[in-house]
Amino acid sequence: MPIQNSTYQCPSTPVAQLRGHADGPIHIIRFTGDGNYCLTGGNDRTVRLWNPTRVDPAYRPPLSTKLSSQEYYARQYSQTYGGDESTQQQQQHLPSALPMQTYSEGHFHPVHAITTNSSSTILLSSSDKTIIATNLVTAQTVQKWWGHTARIEYVACLGGGDENNNTNVGEEIYASASYDATVRLWDARSKSKEPLMILDDAKDSVSCIKSGGSDIITSSIDGKIRTYDLRTGKLITEDVSHPITSFAVSNDGRSIASSCLDGVIRLFDKYNSLHRIDARKKVFQKFHSLHKSGNYKLECAFTSNDEYVVSGSECGAVVVYPVQGSVEGGSMLRRHTAPTCSVTCCPQSSRPWLIASASYDGSAIVWASQEDALHCME
Repeated sequence: MPIQNSTYQCPSTPVAQLRGHADGPIHIIRFTGDGNYCLTGGNDRTVRLWNPTRVDPAYRPPLSTKLSSQEYYARQYSQTYGGDESTQQQQQHLPSALPMQTYSEGHFHPVHAITTNSSSTILLSSSDKTIIATNLVTAQTVQKWWGHTARIEYVACLGGGDENNNTNVGEEIYASASYDATVRLWDARSKSKEPLMILDDAKDSVSCIKSGGSDIITSSIDGKIRTYDLRTGKLITEDVSHPITSFAVSNDGRSIASSCLDGVIRLFDKYNSLHRIDARKKVFQKFHSLHKSGNYKLECAFTSNDEYVVSGSECGAVVVYPVQGSVEGGSMLRRHTAPTCSVTCCPQSSRPWLIASASYDGSAIVWASQEDALHCME
């Protein structure tokens, strides 16, 4: 983990809104694997692709119909920030980010889970109990799988780096986590609709899946994080003792942040094969002073430099906690008016200051550091 955080790279300012979903919650937001685009999944049964740092030239602000979106944006951000920042954020009308594509084929239910492979060529999404693989460029459905007995909550492409830093290892294997308390692995190269493997160790809903190298990591509402070491065949179970709604793995692969229903985000060391089983993950940091949790599934994520943990909140704020700072530190970014259910951080190492959030109020917001807000939008 880094020794000190760079305050100037801390996300703090709303720079754009992703407009286009019909009325209803936006359940999930994700950056693509290359970090150039954003994807959102909504209650309107569509997945939408956006360029989050490019202004939509066709959008006209409601009170300035004579100005283009770019002109309105330039006027807004040419003013110097001052006074109460939260008030400015609430009053400021944001420019609209550029919509690129809409994916609706095969989605007959609200979309709760989306991801892409690291090369950003395949979109993996869920529609209730069905997994859909879509060509991100042509918007054509490539394949579907089904077999879960309850709604799918999370999907993942199990590509991860190996000892030679090949980041596409295993990307042909997809994973889905469900309310039915199972994780199912699917072979994208096979025409078979049967899962390669079913992981049924959880005692309650599986809320999240991550992968890295030879490991598959899952979290569950039963309060446990399970690491499946495919190389050794071991299952390592860590009892957090509180229902886990999501977790994130740091980009250096050393730490895990778990978001729990008791309102605490816990940071601890990630398992590796050198750890003794009886001396493993020790919580070294807890965040709970700013975000509110207890009734909704809220996500957390590391910025690409691992200096901040970003979390949603039931009060509608996006909360940014410094990893190496005081447990009472952090900042609240206010724009949403309902629980902020999903957050995502740009994976590009050159843009740790760029994040995005989605809320049950039907809005999705792009955020940047104050220093980068003036020039990040094209």
